[in-house]
Amino acid sequence: MAKIVLTADRALFTDYHGFDFFGFGLCMPYRLVPRIVEYRLLTPKTPTDGLRAKHAPYALGKVEASLLASGFSRDDVVIAPPHMIRKAIDEDTEIVGVHVLDPKGLAPVSWTLKALSGGGMTCTELEFEKLIYEIKGLKERYRFKVIAGGPGNWQLRGYEDKYGIDVLYDGECEITFPLIVKKILDGEEVPRYVQGESATVDKIPLITTPSRNGLVQITVGCPRRCRFCNPTMWKFRSIPLDNIMKEVEFNLKNGIKNISFVTEDVLLYGANGLRLNANAVKKLFKSAVDLAEKYGVSKKVGFSHISCASALVLKDAVKYISEIEELSEDEPIFPQIGLESASPRIVNKYFRGKAYPYKPGEWSDVLIEASKLFNDVFWYPCYTYIVGFPDATAEDYVATTELIDDLKSEGFIGWTFPLLLIPMGGSVIERKKEADFVYLSKLPEEAIDCIVCGWKLSVYNSRRLVSKLIKGGNPLISRIMLRLAFRAIDAMEAWVDGMSKGPEVINDAYSKVNIRSGIGLVRAILTS
Repeated sequence: MAKIVLTADRALFTDYHGFDFFGFGLCMPYRLVPRIVEYRLLTPKTPTDGLRAKHAPYALGKVEASLLASGFSRDDVVIAPPHMIRKAIDEDTEIVGVHVLDPKGLAPVSWTLKALSGGGMTCTELEFEKLIYEIKGLKERYRFKVIAGGPGNWQLRGYEDKYGIDVLYDGECEITFPLIVKKILDGEEVPRYVQGESATVDKIPLITTPSRNGLVQITVGCPRRCRFCNPTMWKFRSIPLDNIMKEVEFNLKNGIKNISFVTEDVLLYGANGLRLNANAVKKLFKSAVDLAEKYGVSKKVGFSHISCASALVLKDAVKYISEIEELSEDEPIFPQIGLESASPRIVNKYFRGKAYPYKPGEWSDVLIEASKLFNDVFWYPCYTYIVGFPDATAEDYVATTELIDDLKSEGFIGWTFPLLLIPMGGSVIERKKEADFVYLSKLPEEAIDCIVCGWKLSVYNSRRLVSKLIKGGNPLISRIMLRLAFRAIDAMEAWVDGMSKGPEVINDAYSKVNIRSGIGLVRAILTS
């Protein structure tokens, strides 16, 4: 059996039936997610070849690749999904590595959804605890070491003994992680907290296990320096095009049907700092689409994030991407974009780099013009904006509310999703202790109005877009999820109406809802 077992909880170790955005449903309190929905629709079990997962979260694939590149054999390392963990771990196991994203339900989406629905443990926290307690029990029997790492490692500070974690690992894995593993195997003492060293792009090995839903990283870090974000603390680099395409083709050869880029801003690919490179972006997408055509998969190359400022600077690249992917009203894409705030003062203080090369006072105009550009080329974005900046005033919230109203009057198609501020681990505001977690009860009336305004526009557009969003994949799953989605939109609309009367309705009504069990779900449907 393997010396090193790599795994993650079920909220991460699944392909979401090909719909990555289903993962956001797991950010809800688990009392609001029926078991049958979570386990049959949102998080199908990952298939295996023996103990090994046939596909895995991209981050685990990179950890595995780093260990293999440093001299470990494939027999030494296995990536196992959580339902195989008892078979994968035995007396030969010396290290178990656990990838974590949102283990305590403190990520921005989770914290916000908990606050807006009356609290409770999220599905992400529930699934993490299920896995980690199972591993802790096996550790008592087999005496291996547990390393937890990933973007959510900051949430576990102070919980190491509770969860049986020996090392909390932060940062990149390529250089430091194999060294820590070798020290543990040699019986040497290692620190409880480890910061991984940044690797040059030539030191980042290629994955050897296909990645879930075809995810491939194209950039590392971000040069925009937003104070509330942690990827911006990492040195910005673009992965060489040849390496990206090798991973894309590796996925396609192994049966993965999608291509999707992991990045903080897809239009930063090939950039020198914030000096953008249109030719690099176009070549990236042309190469990916060529491979999609070669292997007969969708030419809709997905990507996680983009910036409105980048889009206005590289309008031609935005239009080129839409043309080469053959996007249309029936075949749109749904990027995630940080709107953050429409207040020039907040822009200047907390995310001036996101507006570059435009000035903070131009940010609202940038957002309006970028929105028109996106909709013209069949991009329907999910805009997120932050409520709870430490020194936000009524005027700041009114500015954002007015922007959302302007977007609606301009006919914007997409979502406007409020996020409560959190001091994300590794961010500037967390390191300098500039902010704490935001609670609804401490927000002024203008902030509540700002939240409600964004949700109203999202509800309005959700009815127009949900059938386009839930398209493809398993036809039966798509039909079921579409029906559930319309039910959820109805519930969201009722919630918005309640919030409009005052946030106390959340504790008075929504905190008592529990549809986790079949009986609870039936009761809720009959009551509604």
